[in-house]
Amino acid sequence: MDPIVLWQHKWSADLFIPTYLFLGGLTGGVYIVAAVADLLSLRLRRLEIVSRVAALSAVPILALAGFFLTVHLGKPERGLGFPLFFTNYNSWMTRGGWIVGASAPFVVLYAALWYFRVFPGLRRTLAVIGIPLLAFFSMYTGLLLSGAWYVPVWSSKYLPTLFLTSGLTTGVATVGLIFLLLWPFLGQAVEDSRRVVRFLGVVVAVLIVVELYEVRSFMSYLARGAPDKAVTETTPTGKFQAAMGSRLAYEYVTGGDGYSWKLFKKPVAEAVETVKPRKTLAPWFWYGIIGIGLALPLLLTLFEIVPKLLPRFSLQIAALKFALVLIGGYLLRVVIVWGGDLKAPLPYPPSMWPVPGLGGPPIPGLGG
Repeated sequence: MDPIVLWQHKWSADLFIPTYLFLGGLTGGVYIVAAVADLLSLRLRRLEIVSRVAALSAVPILALAGFFLTVHLGKPERGLGFPLFFTNYNSWMTRGGWIVGASAPFVVLYAALWYFRVFPGLRRTLAVIGIPLLAFFSMYTGLLLSGAWYVPVWSSKYLPTLFLTSGLTTGVATVGLIFLLLWPFLGQAVEDSRRVVRFLGVVVAVLIVVELYEVRSFMSYLARGAPDKAVTETTPTGKFQAAMGSRLAYEYVTGGDGYSWKLFKKPVAEAVETVKPRKTLAPWFWYGIIGIGLALPLLLTLFEIVPKLLPRFSLQIAALKFALVLIGGYLLRVVIVWGGDLKAPLPYPPSMWPVPGLGGPPIPGLGG
């Protein structure tokens, strides 16, 4: 008995959801960078300016995330108060509303303390408390998607931690890029600025290695057909076959085994057509996430940390690297959200009995 594969074209036509998921994770990442740099500045004074830049940057990023979220809800005036009116406390939509409601004041208050340069003890206390809270804020975006259960790409096992790591990676890259743009106006010595940028570049490289490992583990998990616990829950309509759905999701996202080499051997359009029954997200995955967002920035780190290779362009290379990480982080959300078009298949084919003339009731007027 062949299973039904459930497809839709809803998520692949949407950019609002990837945008606010990206900005939400980025807010958490930037805040954590600010908090950690603030604590480390007790020993490394040059990181104090990094913390201040990051803290002030987190506020407009949070505002943008809230803007895209409330507009996408359809009724922004109701969206602003949805954590207070939702009563389904088992839903990550409701829990997420409370997480956002708790995190936003921390971001704003922490930035205000840095802006006015007052109460450093209170500021660092907020930093310590806010690190786990904002880490959960970044993870929540993955938990929100994984609550769908029957979408193999929205894995509750891998997506939350992957979104957290990506939020940290893009957060460090954002702070580094903003610092590079503002350092002539920050009153910092050129050599101190280079050291800060080099430090942030090394941190990004370490996080990229971790993220590459998580992506590889996630895709291997899908390729093995290992189901999420939530996906195998019995539903009123039957039992979703997560193993089958996971393998299909692996092919849909990556193109299947050996697909990455096909992209180098033939045109993208021709490679896409080799994936059945429909086109694939593989070019976005391999060129966008792996290539632009992870592999190329990791390669640029070599030129960044070894100034003798390109001494005159180390800062420009760092800026390019940080920008590529941001592009890759956004494309990660795009591919994950668009991957929601594939649902786990059901173990039974559609019933044709109710259709008149196809094994069902007779067609009126033609006898039976």
